[in-house]
Amino acid sequence: MREATTTPVRREDYTAPAFFIRAAELSFDLDPAKTIVASRLTIERNPALPRQPLRLHGEALTLLRVQADGASVSFRHEGGELVIDSPPETDRFTLEIRNTCAPDKNTALQGLYTSHLLQVYVRPGDLEKTEHAMNSLVASVVWDEARFGLALDLDRYMIVAVEDYNSGAMENKGLNIFNTQAVLASPAISTDADFARIESIIGHEYFHNWTGNRITCRDWFQLSLKEGLTVFRDQEFSMDMAGSPSARAVKRIDDVRRLRAAQFPEDAGPMAHPVRPDSYLEINNFYTPTVYEKGAEVVRMMHTLVGREGFTRGMALYFQRFDGQAVTCDDFAQAIADANPGSELATRLDAFKRWYAQAGTPRITARGQHDAEARRYTLTLAQRSDPSPGQPTKLPFVVPVAMGLLDAGGRDLAADRLLVLEEGEQSWVFEGIDTPPVPSLLRGFSAPVRLDDGLDDAERLVLLAHDSDPFNRWEAGQRLMLGRLLAAVASGSAPVLDDALAEALRRVLLDPALDPAFKELALLAPGELYIAEQLPVVDPQRIHAVREQWRAQLAERLHADWAWAWEAHQVTEGYSPRPAQAGRRALAHLALTMLCLQAVRQGDAVWPGKAYQRFKDATHMTDRLGALAALTDAHSPLAEAALERFHAQAHGDALVLDKWFMLQARTPELLGAEAGRVFTLAPRRCSSTATFR
Repeated sequence: MREATTTPVRREDYTAPAFFIRAAELSFDLDPAKTIVASRLTIERNPALPRQPLRLHGEALTLLRVQADGASVSFRHEGGELVIDSPPETDRFTLEIRNTCAPDKNTALQGLYTSHLLQVYVRPGDLEKTEHAMNSLVASVVWDEARFGLALDLDRYMIVAVEDYNSGAMENKGLNIFNTQAVLASPAISTDADFARIESIIGHEYFHNWTGNRITCRDWFQLSLKEGLTVFRDQEFSMDMAGSPSARAVKRIDDVRRLRAAQFPEDAGPMAHPVRPDSYLEINNFYTPTVYEKGAEVVRMMHTLVGREGFTRGMALYFQRFDGQAVTCDDFAQAIADANPGSELATRLDAFKRWYAQAGTPRITARGQHDAEARRYTLTLAQRSDPSPGQPTKLPFVVPVAMGLLDAGGRDLAADRLLVLEEGEQSWVFEGIDTPPVPSLLRGFSAPVRLDDGLDDAERLVLLAHDSDPFNRWEAGQRLMLGRLLAAVASGSAPVLDDALAEALRRVLLDPALDPAFKELALLAPGELYIAEQLPVVDPQRIHAVREQWRAQLAERLHADWAWAWEAHQVTEGYSPRPAQAGRRALAHLALTMLCLQAVRQGDAVWPGKAYQRFKDATHMTDRLGALAALTDAHSPLAEAALERFHAQAHGDALVLDKWFMLQARTPELLGAEAGRVFTLAPRRCSSTATFR
């Protein structure tokens, strides 16, 4: 087993290796108890360093033979290393090592280990569930060549689905290993969200073929070089697959919600660390939202600062310089800047790289002042960063702020601009502005920051109704709802859905120009975790109660509109997981939930009855789970019978039973009703018992 070290490994201590491994050939004689591994390494001395012993790391290995250029060499063990004190005097030689390992004794789930279900192919019974994975892989190959000119470099590229694989997936060159949850899908067992997730993960691992395999990390401190960049690439892939601008915005909104829910709290807590950490005890601890999601945001800011075409040029230069090498985050940033001389990134590169070195989420304050007589508007932005572990003070970040100005009627007053905040405080002047404008700041969430925009409710209502940027339109609605929810939590009273906000949300629901998936997100209240993050003292029960009261009011105030949304967004054609259909289903299911909420409160059985009928008649999992969620979220008396029926229909399928558990875990009111009930689960080749307490 691999054990965590007790001495930190520090980036500042990095030194170049004394030897380079220019090629490696491995052959395996597989046996669970005793696997024989033969390696053939082409080794080259580093001419910049004095001659010294050759040291190779290895864990839980039994060495049988070590040869250099065909002749046996003496070796010794030292602290988990194979040390050859007298390697050949030549500058280049071939080292052959033969050793054994015991995969069935490896419980670390790293390296070579055995499982009862470890296979190199999809099980025959799962063959019909692989079509979407294959389609996603084809789409990934086509997209990467079209977007970045990166063609598949292999004659054969394989995916293997393993039910008990410890990680989600791994980008082994030419043979990607996946957990079955990230590969297997069919309309009968998978929802629209499952299909989208599989497409994203398969794209991510395929994109690693270039950003992670062809060019990899010089050392573990550079982990975000491959992971942050590849998360950005899979996000862009999913957005390009979505289609319309507001459908693309749905993906961006989902990514920002994930960032705020997982990475922002990490940045604000005791585990805060830079995107490129300076030390670690165990590198597995740094597979974090900061390295992945915030790392992707750092890449996205580069993309914003040089533009889409400029970023493509930068990627081309990056591969021209470093293909086949192990490099650093600095190398990547330098390539993007060098391909775009004179760009906002190139002129500020040293300061921009503070995003890699400094932890924490910057807080941006925006305030505007309008001079009617001079027809001038002045916007002032200021930034500050809270202390984080090991970093009591921070230098200013380079923050790209995409923005526009609207008048009170929602018309654009000036062309979109990209402001670059690089100091503690800066001001920008806009000429020819006749009326006080409403600033739309941080469009597309152009930087991973917390923004205090200083806007009042009237100004946010303008953005919610008219902003041409879908992300900021969604954000305005979220802030309007959040303000009312926080006020209710603080006062101990019910939240107030006033006429102005109710009408604004109604207009969003009825707007024919907006994608249904965007409407569904815009009408959802902020989540309980996000609400809690805004409070100095958290009362989970109070937050939950206030959010439930808000949903009940929204269900009542827009009742007729929810009925219209349910009827107008039915999908009658054959099932497809593509965004056009998925968005219609998402909005229809939200409408059904709202209608059931209102019906249960009034003691009306009509809409819960319709939901239960939809649950029974559904021909695919998205409709079945959507109707079941409407019953559970509304706390309908029919929910219990529906849950039992869902469990029975699962027939022990582990992927389906995961949904059964998830639905009840997110509905705490159900847990009391289910207390003490015992269900025997029978997923493939195993059985277990789950008891709710």
